[in-house]
Amino acid sequence: MSTQSSIQSSSSLELNSAVLGHDALDIIPAELEQTLKLAGLLQTSLELDTVLDYFLDAVSHLINFDGAQFTNNEFNYEFLYGKVQRHSCTYRLRLGEELLGELSFSRKKRFAETETNQLETILCQVLYPVRNAILYKRAVISSQVDPLTGTNNRAAFDASIEKEVERSHRHHMPLSLAVVDIDFFKQVNDSYGHSTGDAVLCKVTDVIKNTLRASDELFRYGGEEFTIILNGTDSDGANNVAERIREEIENAYFEHEGNRIPLTVSIGISSLTTRDDAKRLFNKADAALYRAKETGRNKVHYYAQSRMKTG
Repeated sequence: MSTQSSIQSSSSLELNSAVLGHDALDIIPAELEQTLKLAGLLQTSLELDTVLDYFLDAVSHLINFDGAQFTNNEFNYEFLYGKVQRHSCTYRLRLGEELLGELSFSRKKRFAETETNQLETILCQVLYPVRNAILYKRAVISSQVDPLTGTNNRAAFDASIEKEVERSHRHHMPLSLAVVDIDFFKQVNDSYGHSTGDAVLCKVTDVIKNTLRASDELFRYGGEEFTIILNGTDSDGANNVAERIREEIENAYFEHEGNRIPLTVSIGISSLTTRDDAKRLFNKADAALYRAKETGRNKVHYYAQSRMKTG
């Protein structure tokens, strides 16, 4: 275990259970043991946010600090607790060769050596819970990714749309949904083979991703159908995004053995109202998609009140 200076108001430490040894894991202050028992840190959750929240609550009863921050680059994950201050001590958490992330504690005055020693001992208790939460997060992410296109799948969509609808209602923010279907995709498979069809699905995914904004979320809903959650977007904005996607795909170059495959998409969009839940929002967009396909394809339709409008 090595300690090195960082900036003037910060110290950094590499914390590795292999270096600390198993004996260190048994050294825990009686008061912290009781706090952790009450919080149920080690057993109650595999959610990383919850594990960190419980743990930091427990630590705050023993050592005075104003804020804490945990980061994990694998998931581009950041967890903030309290308010970050000038003086800090930072720990890189490892199990064997695996870097779990970095955890920093901060406050207005420097940490005493006795406090950092106590923190090192306390942190031993969170290594395995954090590792287990990371393993769980990997499994969840893996189960929500479409293996062909690499984008999110229907399970991820079902979870995200519920969350975004609830958030939009709570904060009175606009939210729209687009459902995209590749026109005559069965003919692509029948004419060129399923491997070419798979390549087309991947190319369509890339075209849509490159057209979307950072705040938008793309999902492969199933087969040749995609859904897009348009956060903070009203009906006019959603129509503009959908038209850009339709035009980009129509103008993109899809090929088979040097020959171009003409490809278009139909898109249905809907916007959240105070009466809508996630299911109704999707059903409205799906109805708009059906209307786009029914009236000739390669079109955008959006659902407004009880009528359809063409984009």
